[in-house]
Amino acid sequence: MRVLLFNPENDLALASNDPNYTPPASARLLASDLKDFPEWWHIEKDIILPWGWSPLAVRQLQQLGVPKALLPTSAEIADYRTKASRQTAVFLLDHLRKAWPEPFHSHLLIGESIWCETDRNVLRAIELFGSTAMLKAPWSGSGRGLHPVRSLPLNEKDYTWIRRTLRLQGGVEVEPLYINKVCDFAMEFWVENGQVRYEGLSLFDTTDGGVYAGNLVANETEKETRLSRYLSPALLDEVRSHLAHLLNEAEIPTWYRGPLGVDMLVANSVSSTLPSHNFYSLHPLLEINLRMTMGWVALQLQRELAEGETGIFKIDHSGGHYRAVLLKKER
Repeated sequence: MRVLLFNPENDLALASNDPNYTPPASARLLASDLKDFPEWWHIEKDIILPWGWSPLAVRQLQQLGVPKALLPTSAEIADYRTKASRQTAVFLLDHLRKAWPEPFHSHLLIGESIWCETDRNVLRAIELFGSTAMLKAPWSGSGRGLHPVRSLPLNEKDYTWIRRTLRLQGGVEVEPLYINKVCDFAMEFWVENGQVRYEGLSLFDTTDGGVYAGNLVANETEKETRLSRYLSPALLDEVRSHLAHLLNEAEIPTWYRGPLGVDMLVANSVSSTLPSHNFYSLHPLLEINLRMTMGWVALQLQRELAEGETGIFKIDHSGGHYRAVLLKKER
């Protein structure tokens, strides 16, 4: 049985944890306008694959006629929800820093985050990062659920966001505010039987607010060449190897079959030995998306390019409606 479902509201549905959750009008319009978007995924095998899993997604698939026996149970969805939380990224990043400390000490790699469950702990974490930080809700998507703090003391708007997020979702991730970011990218994997298989790189753009703006569509050599402006191929290979090992030990639900994306960023850093020179540092585990991603779709779209072509894949919003667009161009 092959059933593909584009349910872009899924991160919000996970936060709600209610099978009867009603997505906002913008998410419903996106799902309606792009109801044929799963055909862009180029998945021919028998599989039941929504954009992401949640109690609402299970109900939607049942309404499409998928037998209950082919769907995850409530307990399995609860376990998936926990693994899909940003708390998982906090835990795995800490594990990576302890298992592979040398590149963090040399600042080839950067990244740290703190999981907080009280507003007092949120404040302490911000203070540890020097009075600026990015706060993240456990479940949110495409730039939503993010709250930058640019100075202390916290104002009423800050406290309102923190307390509301703690009340509704139970936690807040606190990480440094990376103001010297030079590019975003991700490593895309496929998960089957709890194990990951590396699929390729995703080079993408976001707006200043962190909202997805589009993906480069190109072969792996082209993407690696573009990243080599900032990072050595050897470092990327090591990061990929360590991430695959880390993810294979992360107890991803064995029933889950689908993509997993690890978002990363490159930041401009000042050399401690040569203060007048800049070098680039990699954050290897900014986000983990245990679901379909635009980056994974961009990987599948490579097959639509002729040799020597690259492209830009994006979701266009104009005239009150959404459409998926692949713009091809010669290199």
